[in-house]
Amino acid sequence: MTEPAALLLAHFSGYLLQFRGALIAELVARGYRTVVAVPGLGEGVRTGLLALGAEPVEIAMSRTGLNPLADLAYAKRVGRLMRDVRPQLVIATGIKPILHGIPAAKAWGAATRVPLFAGLGSMIRPESSMHRALAVAVSPLVRRAIRCSTHVVTQNEDDSRVLATRFAAEMRCPLITTCGSGVDLAHYRMESMRPGRQVLMTSRIVPEKGVAEFFAAAGAVRQLDPDVSFRLAGFLESSTRGLSRAWLDEQCRVTGVRYVGHVEDIRPLMAESSMLVLPSYAEGRPRAVQEALAMGRPVVTTDAPGCRDAIVDGVHGRIVPTRDARALAGAIADVLRRAGDPKLPRLCRQYAEQRYCATRIAADLLAEISVMDRMGLPQAKQDSTRYPQPR
Repeated sequence: MTEPAALLLAHFSGYLLQFRGALIAELVARGYRTVVAVPGLGEGVRTGLLALGAEPVEIAMSRTGLNPLADLAYAKRVGRLMRDVRPQLVIATGIKPILHGIPAAKAWGAATRVPLFAGLGSMIRPESSMHRALAVAVSPLVRRAIRCSTHVVTQNEDDSRVLATRFAAEMRCPLITTCGSGVDLAHYRMESMRPGRQVLMTSRIVPEKGVAEFFAAAGAVRQLDPDVSFRLAGFLESSTRGLSRAWLDEQCRVTGVRYVGHVEDIRPLMAESSMLVLPSYAEGRPRAVQEALAMGRPVVTTDAPGCRDAIVDGVHGRIVPTRDARALAGAIADVLRRAGDPKLPRLCRQYAEQRYCATRIAADLLAEISVMDRMGLPQAKQDSTRYPQPR
């Protein structure tokens, strides 16, 4: 009997193992020849994929570029890959793999074709006039991808409602809502609170993550209590959506926030922190929140898609309106007052165990899209220790 093949098309290698490691491991464990095609495939990611039992494939793609010829070239590469791999199952994550990979999977004849919308992003929820124009241009491609799908997956109820409403005519397949990618609960262990009051934000440095509001809130909190320290971790986007390094440095100087740059392993920073802040305008299901909860840290986030249902307001932290630095500052001060409660870390950890186990989420998703277990393994695991984390 020929080994069935699964193809995962991803748009970015940087967080591939963290975000999709459990899904890849689950496919391999179920007996699928699992091929992962992603641009910018570095040696560390390649080694990690091989350790999972997957076959890594470098596929050229302009992740943020707007050149239609480059996108057409990527679509042709995907088509050739379909012919080589002959997959029964195709999962695509990231807008370009979804737009070009799902139609190619249907043309090839893959039985199961699943776009995984980690977040709807600026193409569906535009934040500027340029993004609104792009959203209009890309809408026919989204409609085509959904028509070609056998299942559509999102990471929060808001995104599911938007897709079901906006693409109602095309949505002729099951629409599945998950709790995100989940985290490895053995890797992100609960940590007791450390002395001091440190507030952490970790995200890409782009306006829609609420970076400006974080700086403003930090300045307001520190004006009343200079002993509270704030740190910002994340890489500075080089695209036009990013904020300049000069602006970032000036904000740090004025507010006293310490920018620590991109951090490969967030655990030491998280362990030293009293809480996580993510004032985003919209998310799929923010991984930083899941990591914080797993380590027993409360969260302040926004009443925005993907964020509002990531925690329970008043239990695991606070939820505030988007773009409201004053409310954000008040919530940070409130959670800092609660941070000494010895029950708080345990409540956060328990919530992560209930909702954000990566292996359980992956197993449940594959069960939802009727991916058979061909190795006689249980349909769902109760731990998330089966896939390695990058060093």
